[in-house]
Amino acid sequence: MLLAGPIIVFDTETTGAATGDRVVSLGAVRLDAALEPEATLHLAFAPGIPCHWGATRVHGMSDAFLALHPPFAEHVADVADFFGGHAAAAHNMPFDRRMLGGEFERLGLPAPWGAAHCTLQLWRRAHPGQRAGLAHAAAACGLARETALHGALEDAWLAANLLRVLHDLPPAPMRLHGITNSPIGAEVFA
Repeated sequence: MLLAGPIIVFDTETTGAATGDRVVSLGAVRLDAALEPEATLHLAFAPGIPCHWGATRVHGMSDAFLALHPPFAEHVADVADFFGGHAAAAHNMPFDRRMLGGEFERLGLPAPWGAAHCTLQLWRRAHPGQRAGLAHAAAACGLARETALHGALEDAWLAANLLRVLHDLPPAPMRLHGITNSPIGAEVFA
Protein backbone atom coordinates (compact mmCIF):
# COMPACT_ATOMS: atom_id res chain seq x y z
CA MET A 1 0.00 0.00 0.00
CA LEU A 2 1.25 3.46 -0.87
CA LEU A 3 -0.48 5.36 1.93
CA ALA A 4 -2.38 4.35 5.01
CA GLY A 5 -5.11 6.42 6.65
CA PRO A 6 -6.39 8.24 8.38
CA ILE A 7 -5.81 10.74 5.62
CA ILE A 8 -7.66 13.92 4.74
CA VAL A 9 -8.19 14.37 1.01
CA PHE A 10 -9.06 17.97 0.24
CA ASP A 11 -9.58 20.54 -2.47
CA THR A 12 -9.79 24.31 -2.44
CA GLU A 13 -11.53 26.78 -4.70
CA THR A 14 -9.89 30.19 -4.66
CA THR A 15 -10.10 33.81 -5.78
CA GLY A 16 -7.31 33.07 -8.27
CA ALA A 17 -3.91 31.40 -8.47
CA ALA A 18 -1.57 34.29 -7.69
CA THR A 19 0.25 35.09 -4.47
CA GLY A 20 -2.22 36.85 -2.20
CA ASP A 21 -5.26 35.04 -3.56
CA ARG A 22 -7.56 33.48 -0.98
CA VAL A 23 -9.53 30.30 -0.38
CA VAL A 24 -13.26 30.71 -1.05
CA SER A 25 -14.29 27.08 -0.56
CA LEU A 26 -12.85 23.98 1.09
CA GLY A 27 -14.03 20.44 0.56
CA ALA A 28 -12.48 17.54 2.45
CA VAL A 29 -13.05 13.82 2.84
CA ARG A 30 -11.55 11.99 5.82
CA LEU A 31 -10.53 8.41 5.02
CA ASP A 32 -9.94 5.98 7.89
CA ALA A 33 -6.97 3.62 8.27
CA ALA A 34 -8.44 1.29 5.61
CA LEU A 35 -9.05 4.28 3.27
CA GLU A 36 -12.81 4.04 3.81
CA PRO A 37 -14.66 7.38 3.86
CA GLU A 38 -15.76 8.41 7.34
CA ALA A 39 -16.57 12.14 7.25
CA THR A 40 -16.76 15.21 5.01
CA LEU A 41 -16.32 18.94 5.43
CA HIS A 42 -17.64 21.56 2.98
CA LEU A 43 -17.29 25.26 3.81
CA ALA A 44 -17.30 28.58 1.94
CA PHE A 45 -15.61 31.79 3.05
CA ALA A 46 -15.81 35.50 2.40
CA PRO A 47 -12.30 36.10 1.06
CA GLY A 48 -12.20 39.87 1.59
CA ILE A 49 -11.05 40.38 -2.02
CA PRO A 50 -12.86 39.94 -5.33
CA CYS A 51 -12.53 36.73 -7.29
CA HIS A 52 -10.65 36.85 -10.56
CA TRP A 53 -13.14 36.37 -13.41
CA GLY A 54 -11.36 33.17 -14.45
CA ALA A 55 -11.71 31.68 -10.97
CA THR A 56 -15.40 32.58 -10.86
CA ARG A 57 -15.84 30.86 -14.22
CA VAL A 58 -14.26 27.69 -12.76
CA HIS A 59 -16.16 27.48 -9.45
CA GLY A 60 -19.27 29.55 -10.17
CA MET A 61 -19.35 31.39 -6.83
CA SER A 62 -20.03 35.09 -7.20
CA ASP A 63 -18.51 37.76 -4.97
CA ALA A 64 -22.04 38.54 -3.69
CA PHE A 65 -22.57 34.88 -2.72
CA LEU A 66 -19.20 34.65 -0.98
CA ALA A 67 -19.78 37.93 0.91
CA LEU A 68 -22.69 36.24 2.73
CA HIS A 69 -20.27 33.75 4.34
CA PRO A 70 -17.94 34.19 7.30
CA PRO A 71 -14.23 34.78 6.79
CA PHE A 72 -11.87 31.81 7.04
CA ALA A 73 -10.81 32.87 10.55
CA GLU A 74 -14.26 32.03 11.92
CA HIS A 75 -13.88 28.38 10.88
CA VAL A 76 -10.14 27.86 11.35
CA ALA A 77 -10.72 25.72 14.46
CA ASP A 78 -13.25 23.54 12.60
CA VAL A 79 -10.79 23.02 9.75
CA ALA A 80 -7.90 22.26 12.11
CA ASP A 81 -10.05 19.80 14.08
CA PHE A 82 -11.16 18.03 10.89
CA PHE A 83 -7.57 17.60 9.67
CA GLY A 84 -6.40 16.71 13.18
CA GLY A 85 -2.71 16.61 12.24
CA HIS A 86 -3.28 13.57 9.99
CA ALA A 87 -1.66 13.16 6.60
CA ALA A 88 -3.31 15.09 3.79
CA ALA A 89 -3.67 14.53 0.07
CA ALA A 90 -4.88 16.65 -2.82
CA HIS A 91 -4.77 16.47 -6.59
CA ASN A 92 -2.06 19.09 -7.24
CA MET A 93 -1.02 19.27 -3.59
CA PRO A 94 1.52 22.07 -4.13
CA PHE A 95 -1.31 24.45 -5.11
CA ASP A 96 -3.80 23.38 -2.44
CA ARG A 97 -1.11 23.30 0.26
CA ARG A 98 -0.02 26.83 -0.69
CA MET A 99 -3.58 28.16 -0.70
CA LEU A 100 -4.94 26.48 2.44
CA GLY A 101 -1.62 26.73 4.25
CA GLY A 102 -1.60 30.45 3.42
CA GLU A 103 -4.89 30.90 5.26
CA PHE A 104 -3.35 29.36 8.38
CA GLU A 105 -0.15 31.40 7.98
CA ARG A 106 -2.14 34.65 7.82
CA LEU A 107 -3.56 33.75 11.23
CA GLY A 108 -0.15 32.83 12.63
CA LEU A 109 -1.03 29.14 12.82
CA PRO A 110 0.73 26.04 11.50
CA ALA A 111 -0.84 23.94 8.78
CA PRO A 112 -3.22 21.39 10.37
CA TRP A 113 -1.86 18.31 8.57
CA GLY A 114 1.17 16.09 8.89
CA ALA A 115 2.61 14.50 5.77
CA ALA A 116 1.34 15.80 2.43
CA HIS A 117 0.73 13.63 -0.64
CA CYS A 118 -0.20 14.54 -4.19
CA THR A 119 -2.63 12.25 -6.00
CA LEU A 120 -1.58 13.88 -9.29
CA GLN A 121 2.02 12.72 -8.77
CA LEU A 122 0.89 9.30 -7.52
CA TRP A 123 -1.31 8.89 -10.61
CA ARG A 124 1.56 9.89 -12.93
CA ARG A 125 3.86 7.31 -11.31
CA ALA A 126 1.25 4.57 -11.61
CA HIS A 127 0.13 5.53 -15.14
CA PRO A 128 3.09 7.06 -16.99
CA GLY A 129 2.23 8.73 -20.25
CA GLN A 130 -1.48 9.07 -19.42
CA ARG A 131 -3.15 12.41 -18.84
CA ALA A 132 -3.15 13.07 -15.13
CA GLY A 133 -5.47 16.03 -14.59
CA LEU A 134 -8.27 15.29 -12.14
CA ALA A 135 -10.98 14.98 -14.80
CA HIS A 136 -8.86 12.66 -16.98
CA ALA A 137 -7.63 10.47 -14.12
CA ALA A 138 -11.16 10.23 -12.71
CA ALA A 139 -12.53 9.29 -16.13
CA ALA A 140 -9.94 6.49 -16.36
CA CYS A 141 -11.53 5.13 -13.15
CA GLY A 142 -15.07 5.50 -14.49
CA LEU A 143 -15.75 8.63 -12.43
CA ALA A 144 -16.85 12.12 -13.46
CA ARG A 145 -18.04 15.40 -12.01
CA GLU A 146 -21.79 15.73 -11.73
CA THR A 147 -21.64 19.36 -12.91
CA ALA A 148 -19.46 21.39 -15.26
CA LEU A 149 -18.25 23.57 -12.39
CA HIS A 150 -15.45 22.64 -10.02
CA GLY A 151 -16.80 22.16 -6.52
CA ALA A 152 -14.33 21.70 -3.69
CA LEU A 153 -16.18 18.78 -2.09
CA GLU A 154 -16.79 16.98 -5.38
CA ASP A 155 -13.15 17.37 -6.40
CA ALA A 156 -12.03 16.14 -2.96
CA TRP A 157 -14.23 13.04 -3.46
CA LEU A 158 -12.76 12.44 -6.92
CA ALA A 159 -9.22 12.68 -5.51
CA ALA A 160 -10.15 10.40 -2.59
CA ASN A 161 -11.45 7.84 -5.06
CA LEU A 162 -8.27 8.10 -7.13
CA LEU A 163 -6.34 7.34 -3.95
CA ARG A 164 -8.57 4.32 -3.34
CA VAL A 165 -8.13 3.05 -6.92
CA LEU A 166 -4.35 3.47 -6.61
CA HIS A 167 -4.60 1.14 -3.60
CA ASP A 168 -6.63 -1.44 -5.54
CA LEU A 169 -9.87 -0.46 -3.78
CA PRO A 170 -13.08 0.28 -5.67
CA PRO A 171 -14.31 3.88 -5.78
CA ALA A 172 -16.61 4.75 -2.89
CA PRO A 173 -20.01 6.35 -3.56
CA MET A 174 -19.60 10.11 -3.41
CA ARG A 175 -21.71 11.68 -0.69
CA LEU A 176 -22.08 15.23 -1.91
CA HIS A 177 -23.86 17.90 0.09
CA GLY A 178 -24.16 21.64 0.10
CA ILE A 179 -21.90 24.09 1.83
CA THR A 180 -22.58 23.59 5.52
CA ASN A 181 -21.88 27.14 6.65
CA SER A 182 -24.07 28.89 4.03
CA PRO A 183 -26.68 31.21 5.48
CA ILE A 184 -30.29 30.60 4.46
CA GLY A 185 -30.96 32.18 1.11
CA ALA A 186 -27.30 32.33 0.08
CA GLU A 187 -27.88 29.84 -2.74
CA VAL A 188 -29.75 32.48 -4.75
CA PHE A 189 -26.52 34.45 -5.12
CA ALA A 190 -24.29 31.65 -6.35
